[in-house]
Amino acid sequence: MTAVLNRPAPDPQPHRPAGPGRRTAPGRGSANLGVGAATAAAVLLCSLSLHGVIEGWSWLAPLVLAVLLPLAATAGARRLGLPLPLIPVAGVAALIMTLTGLFASSVSPLGFLPGPGTLARADALLLEARTIIITEVTPVQALPGIVFLCCAGIGLVAVLSDTLAATLRMPATAGLGLVAVVMIPAVLLPESLGAGYFTLAAVGYLLVLGAGARREHQPAVPGAGPPRGWLGRCAAVSGAALILALMLPLVLPGFTAGAFPQGTRFNFWSGTTGLNPVVTLGNDLRQPQSAGRITYATSSDEPVYLRSTTLEDFSGSRWAPDLRTGERRNGVSGMGSDGGSSLSDKRVVTRISSDTYSSPWLLAPYYPVGVTGAEGSWSWDPKTMTVLNDDDDGPAPQAYQVVSVLAAPTPQQLALAPPVPEGTVDPVFTELPDSLPGNIAEATREAVGSAGTPYAKAMAIQDYLRSAEFSYSLDAPVDGGYDGNGLDVLSKFMDRKAGYCVHFAAAMAVMARQEGIPSRMALGYAPGRSTGKDSEVPGPGGESMRLFEVDSTDAHAWPELYFEDAGWVRFEPTPSRGSVPDYAQQQAQTQPSTNPRADEDPRIGEAVPAPRPTPRETPLAPEAVLEPAETGSTAWLWTAAAVLAAAAAACTPWSLRRLRTLRRRNASTVSNAARSAPVWDELADLGQDYGYPGQVSDTPRSYADRLARQAGFNAGAQEALDRIRRAYEEELYSRAARQAQGTQHGQPPPGQSGTAVRSPAADWSDIRTVESALGRTARLPDRLRARFLPPSLAVRFRHD
Repeated sequence: MTAVLNRPAPDPQPHRPAGPGRRTAPGRGSANLGVGAATAAAVLLCSLSLHGVIEGWSWLAPLVLAVLLPLAATAGARRLGLPLPLIPVAGVAALIMTLTGLFASSVSPLGFLPGPGTLARADALLLEARTIIITEVTPVQALPGIVFLCCAGIGLVAVLSDTLAATLRMPATAGLGLVAVVMIPAVLLPESLGAGYFTLAAVGYLLVLGAGARREHQPAVPGAGPPRGWLGRCAAVSGAALILALMLPLVLPGFTAGAFPQGTRFNFWSGTTGLNPVVTLGNDLRQPQSAGRITYATSSDEPVYLRSTTLEDFSGSRWAPDLRTGERRNGVSGMGSDGGSSLSDKRVVTRISSDTYSSPWLLAPYYPVGVTGAEGSWSWDPKTMTVLNDDDDGPAPQAYQVVSVLAAPTPQQLALAPPVPEGTVDPVFTELPDSLPGNIAEATREAVGSAGTPYAKAMAIQDYLRSAEFSYSLDAPVDGGYDGNGLDVLSKFMDRKAGYCVHFAAAMAVMARQEGIPSRMALGYAPGRSTGKDSEVPGPGGESMRLFEVDSTDAHAWPELYFEDAGWVRFEPTPSRGSVPDYAQQQAQTQPSTNPRADEDPRIGEAVPAPRPTPRETPLAPEAVLEPAETGSTAWLWTAAAVLAAAAAACTPWSLRRLRTLRRRNASTVSNAARSAPVWDELADLGQDYGYPGQVSDTPRSYADRLARQAGFNAGAQEALDRIRRAYEEELYSRAARQAQGTQHGQPPPGQSGTAVRSPAADWSDIRTVESALGRTARLPDRLRARFLPPSLAVRFRHD
């Protein structure tokens, strides 16, 4: 709508009476340039928060170009007066050319025009980005694929925000794009944005609002400033809102990680992410309630671990699964041999079902030998037996069956296992960096002591990590700044001796390698809980299959160690989590050996080192797998709070619009105030809300005539509209004439006193009549928009 619909000062030129437009045309003038510049600054300020997601700052320079050049194109398009739909098209075109020049100049005409080679290059960059997202933990390396994805995504956000703020003149809604940028680090990093980055993002948004408000107050007289007091009011409201947002988390309980200045425990990625499982695992464990339910039925006598992938590359600063794309094999119905161990040939059937789990990695008990029923294109790695989706992040829901061979060696059999000969396994399972932190090597020597066999060393390391010296904690790694994985993280864990399963599993894997035992870290889910029911479908031999369930609270990591003749064997060094397998428990010291060679073979004697104090094993009961930080008893509180917050957010536009209407109604009935202008203002907003905005060239009469014609008013609504329009015209022009006469002669016109003559007032019931007529002829989406998301709130900053 235009300025006259908000009671502007009357036009001093008689031949140009005040009409509904006093602003510059949409898309023109220096005001729009200021809004565009504020939008660019806001997007860049929000983008600084990506520093925690991407290593270093090398990505910032191309990102600045991917934001500034497209917005420069949209500003130029507005300056040239192009049709509104073409303005964002110009921005997207400039973004494509910018990305081409930055990432595909060698294969593109003139270095910046897209061509056939550009698309191939973009596809290769996206594939590289997908691989990095799947395999790395944050912060990821600033490789070309990641930087390209970042520039393309935030560049599109910049064009969208500019379109909303500068082109469509709805600066408040531009915050949607800014929220999308800051939610990236808020979701991916447990420590959230932090107050600093949040403040920068908030300042950027306030710049957009301030520039938009200043433009809406452009005066009719060139060179005049905005209304008196406008800047002070804006600064006061903005500063108060920002301070409230920063202080509120300090007084509300539960704000420790997530999307606010100090974070919130709500997590939007639970159970449904293709990111490195280490990231998902840490976030899932910090959920205030369980999420992502998965059920499985198994023919095993005991519940099984569901493994998704493994981390085996411990040679550098970051650990990640190796996709080994050149070695993967297609066809998961028959995977390799009938087991990874010569000590067991127990086949188990497991049926897995979930409506929420979505990941490129397929959950399966180890050692899988066949998968049927899984939708998608899957391949498997013969070295790790992990199953990966070759197309995307994996379809959900899924329901499939896995045939696996469970390794169940005895302690005596493992004690007889000799050291693994060199070359038996891939070097990736034994490599360690040359600069291994000294406290890790020292801890290994302390833990192993005089143990001589691989099994004795493995048991000693597990016993050391499960001792009273270490404690399980979800908060200590975050507070200490060593959440995640990597050798620097592991070094801090060994000093603090507090962490969760990722730290315990990684520590045992690295310590085992120091003693010459091949190792890797598996990620997935602990066995979970029994539902107390059997599967409706029996096993292959007609046997009953017990039904179990797992969720985000069961996300887990554990080490797998390789033994000659036994293959890869699971251990459990994390106290109070999962279950320790029979072969990894300290039994031989308290019970007579059943192996006739136990007293004859010296290796059996040293298989069980001197026991350390260990925490009591907890059974696989529901209370054992719930996190101590929070239980499901408060889940309804968080759910209720989320529902109330969503309802409040949905009702806010309606409430603001209703408040404005009540203010105008009160103003129209005050005896000593002009009574027609508030009624006309309400009429203008109703027209805007129902899709009939004013135009630059409109007078009150032309706008009223067009509104009645386009909305299809009946006779009663037409009469009400005419009364509102006549009353506003008489009040507006009579006041203008009095002001002009008083300015010329310094006194009222002859025959009139100094008291203004009141114009005939429109009754507020006329507004209700017009509103009813607009509602009758509008479509349902238009009626809902007018009530719950009224455009008149965002078109401009009003000064009623």
